[in-house]
Amino acid sequence: MKLNTKLSALCIAATLMSVAQAAAAAPAVTAPAEATQPSVASPAASAPAQVPAPAASAPATTPAPAQAPSAPASSPPAAAAGSAKAATPVAPSAPAQRPSTSLAPAAAPIVPSTVKPSKPQQPSTSAPAAAATNVKPTQLDKLNHESAVPLVLEAQSRYQYAISGGSPVGKSFQLNGKSYRYLSEDIGTKTKLISYLTQAYTKQASEQFVGKFFVEVNGRLAQLNADGGNLLEFNRATAKMVTMTPVKRSYLLTVPYPAQTKKANEKITVNFEKVGSYWKISSAPHVIF
Repeated sequence: MKLNTKLSALCIAATLMSVAQAAAAAPAVTAPAEATQPSVASPAASAPAQVPAPAASAPATTPAPAQAPSAPASSPPAAAAGSAKAATPVAPSAPAQRPSTSLAPAAAPIVPSTVKPSKPQQPSTSAPAAAATNVKPTQLDKLNHESAVPLVLEAQSRYQYAISGGSPVGKSFQLNGKSYRYLSEDIGTKTKLISYLTQAYTKQASEQFVGKFFVEVNGRLAQLNADGGNLLEFNRATAKMVTMTPVKRSYLLTVPYPAQTKKANEKITVNFEKVGSYWKISSAPHVIF
């Protein structure tokens, strides 16, 4: 009995010792477990992929509790990532700024618009003269002191073409001891020459000119083999109306000579008549020029 009692006491003591040892060893095991459990729980709250983020912040904050704020700090990067994603839609606003840059070129033409008030006013003042020159002199339906001069210039051009024999001048020949030349093909007959002249002159004025300076030989017009003309500058002439009726008018032209001649201006009266819808010169060409 004594042996059994001793053995049971020894077993109890051994059991107590093992329990005591287990109890002593238990705090050492549980203390790290408690330290690791909070740190594991906080990353688990965020995400497994975000565990490296606290590790990156670990050098900055050595205490383990500082890792807990680092876990919320990992959430602001997520917010920052969200803000970055929100910033990427702002990038399309840069194209929205391109229209604003396109508005700048649109505003740039406004600067020339400040110049336009000055320049367009200059053409506007010359607009009546431009309108007068835009009308063909051979189709002049309104006659005034401005439009009369272009019609005179047209009449002078046709007079000079005819009196010089046209282009090219025809062959020369002798008639009654004088040298004559045929007119060019385009005005080589009386019908053609009258048609050419009546674009600027009346028919009566044209026939008067043709009868005085041209002869008809074998159905063709010819003239004396000579040239004529004057130095008057009709392109610088000015006109002043003298008489006026609905179908007939007279203008006094002041025509200068070239400056180097030092001659006084000529005063020439030119008569006009309305034929159909257009005004023509009723003075014979050789009377004016």
